[in-house]
Amino acid sequence: MPKNVISALFIMGACLLTVLSRASAAPQMLPDDVVPLHYNLSIIPDAPALTWQGKVVIAIAVRRPTIDVVLNAEDLAFDRVTLDGARNATTTLDTGLGRATLHFAAPIAPGPHILSIAYRGKIGRSTLGFFAMDYQTSAGRERTLATNFEPASARRFLPCWDEPARKATFTLTVDVPNDRTAVSNMPIQATEQVSPAVKRVRFATTPKMSTYLLFLGIGDFERIHREVDGVDVGLVVKRGDTVKAAYALDQAALLLHFYDDYFGYHFPLPKLDLVAAPGEIEGGSMENWGAIFYSQDELLFDPAKSTEPERQGVFEVVSHEMSHQWFGDLVTMAWWDNLWLNEGFANWMQTVAADALHPEWKTGLQALAGYDAGKQADAEPSTHPIVQEIDTAAQALQAFDSITYEKGAAVITMLNAYIGPDAFRDGIRRYMKAHAFGNAVDADLWSIMQAAANKPILKIEHDFTRQEGLPLVCVTFPQAGLHLAELRFFENSRSGRQGAAQTWTIPLSVDTASGQTQRILLADTATLPLNPPVLVNEGQTAYARVLYPQPAFDALLPKVADLAPVDQIGLANDSAALGLAGYAPLSNFFAIAQKLPPDADPVVWRDVVRLVLRLDHHYTDTPSRFAFRSFAHNLLAPVLTQIGEEPRPGESPNAPALRDLLTSTLGHIGDAAVIARARQLLASGGGSPDEQRTALDIAAETADPAEFDLLLDRARKSEDPLDKERFYESLSGVADPDLAKHMLTIALSNEVPADSTAELISEIAYEHPALVWSAAVPHLAELSSGMTHDEQWEVATAAAGELSDPARIPEVQAYIDANVPADARRPFTAAIAAIQANHRIATRVLPALDGWIHAQEKE
Repeated sequence: MPKNVISALFIMGACLLTVLSRASAAPQMLPDDVVPLHYNLSIIPDAPALTWQGKVVIAIAVRRPTIDVVLNAEDLAFDRVTLDGARNATTTLDTGLGRATLHFAAPIAPGPHILSIAYRGKIGRSTLGFFAMDYQTSAGRERTLATNFEPASARRFLPCWDEPARKATFTLTVDVPNDRTAVSNMPIQATEQVSPAVKRVRFATTPKMSTYLLFLGIGDFERIHREVDGVDVGLVVKRGDTVKAAYALDQAALLLHFYDDYFGYHFPLPKLDLVAAPGEIEGGSMENWGAIFYSQDELLFDPAKSTEPERQGVFEVVSHEMSHQWFGDLVTMAWWDNLWLNEGFANWMQTVAADALHPEWKTGLQALAGYDAGKQADAEPSTHPIVQEIDTAAQALQAFDSITYEKGAAVITMLNAYIGPDAFRDGIRRYMKAHAFGNAVDADLWSIMQAAANKPILKIEHDFTRQEGLPLVCVTFPQAGLHLAELRFFENSRSGRQGAAQTWTIPLSVDTASGQTQRILLADTATLPLNPPVLVNEGQTAYARVLYPQPAFDALLPKVADLAPVDQIGLANDSAALGLAGYAPLSNFFAIAQKLPPDADPVVWRDVVRLVLRLDHHYTDTPSRFAFRSFAHNLLAPVLTQIGEEPRPGESPNAPALRDLLTSTLGHIGDAAVIARARQLLASGGGSPDEQRTALDIAAETADPAEFDLLLDRARKSEDPLDKERFYESLSGVADPDLAKHMLTIALSNEVPADSTAELISEIAYEHPALVWSAAVPHLAELSSGMTHDEQWEVATAAAGELSDPARIPEVQAYIDANVPADARRPFTAAIAAIQANHRIATRVLPALDGWIHAQEKE
């Protein structure tokens, strides 16, 4: 690299060091005496042999004299290391920390230098690092090579400073067969022939960015594209899938224009590709700058086979990952403790974008289900603050959870409502301009918001991000009127952890009997001159649950049918959670459900049906379950009658999803007519794609051995990885224990689509946790597909968390002690708590509900 370019990069390094000085002093952060400025990376893969050779030339800035350069490297073999083309280094690898120490005989002087490393690596099968994904076509087996790095797997592709604040520029060159296409973050700058069969592709240099955003994909790809606001937007898919890419391209074009305007910062790269994997990848999808990588089912939409929920789901994931091109890529959190600046905002932005571009979907209303999942996680012993201490790569990987995503998005929703959408957007625009191409911590954003809104934003944000837990707003009516007080909500109301007093500053709306709304900033307690009926947390924007005394709750019941859908959902979610935790009778949830008219908003009924299914899951096959299912059938069947078994012209876009959920639920609880119709539809191939998918799920769940084999044969014969994946997912829900055991064997084999093993086994574990725990979990490390430790732990916690016998807890603890390092145990803490909660619900909560149902039957 020319010396004048190195000098310019040295100046860039000085700016980067300012950011690094602000980052958390976590134990596994690299020393700051050497800073990367530019990586010139050359890769020569050997796809058949699953190996590659690499050479990286790194422009570095040395701050102070040092004889050691410490950087990240994992599963790489170093051949030669030189400095400035002359000085050789010896290399020591630390496999535990994923580091390499390059030792030089004499100190390196401060200033710009060039570090050259020749190295080798193996192409893996698990979808982190640099890996291969195989799939079947009519012409035979095909192989795609790709990368996936977040949070800390770039070190498995190249020696680098693999931390979000160590931003640098990248120039990538790769040798590929003539009949393959290579895709990276930037457009192809040059191509040259290096042999009759191999071409060398060099990509343009990237802007300054974090290592985890680097991407390379090599495969038999096709690309469709269009220009949007001067940017070349493309969909990259395996050959033959362009028809399935058209919808996502249309939505990506709309979204790029929307985000350019919303963020007030034009997308800074010349192209943006959305790349579909021929299978599933770790994390679902990954926001690589300019080359977003998606699991196939999150990007492809088949007009002939895909359902309405899948249409909305594709938009949701495309919009989530595209919003990261600003929140995460352009401006990146300084360290993983502020991951919510990436994921919480992307979760929130996907809803903002959907409500703006497809208001008919009512995505903001649908988002309440996700926020409630965050509240559930926040009530468990394994919860943590949104901004948490992250010291290791394992802890960084665990941070991608519902607290970061769903609680983060719920808190942002609350702050947006409190500040006001226009002022909030203006604050985001100022934040983007101030920190473009750099790193930030959350206070950088919220300080701007506070200055713009002239409200105590930093105090509110601090209360909800620095302390764990979910507020419980307790309502009472002393003589002075309405009294509100804060407690902390726990998944078990008898939890001994309730001793520590906590308070939050909560923007809260209260709707009065006269229809007037009072807005307050609750801090510990407040008293208002109001009497029942009163709706607290009107609009459901406050991140909290609300507990009413029973008379006040009963006074609200006559108003349920007239409430806004958002408040119907909020009351239902809170009542179910309060009932399961023991704060109030669980029957309150069903009292609300009984007050909903059959033609209530489909999104409201979808939430109610999901909660009914969740309760059914806690029962075993006893007379109590049959009584519960009879009651549930009487509640839900009229709703299906109202919406109709078949699509109707002009119906709500959310009607198909409700129809499918109602139908599959009624099939699940044993409605013979629904099951018979599903089998008939599947056999005839009739009905809409939504009806066909629901019919497949019902037929698979209720299958006998002959029916199971017929569906399995269809899965095996399909040459479409997406179609094949859908069949295996449905078959994983089979109810028969012997067939579940057979499906488990299949899921553990190489027969299933790439990287779907963990997901399929987790699906089986939902209904058959003891089977998976005993027959699969002990053998996951032996699989030829090479599941990562994280995937093995995902399956283990999925199975353990569905168990309900506390006698199994010592087995789970023994597995943890033998297999899981201390910094990766949080999900297992949640699993053990789930076993205890499942047992408590079965022995304490359900008997009381059974008594209420019995009393209802007598009336």
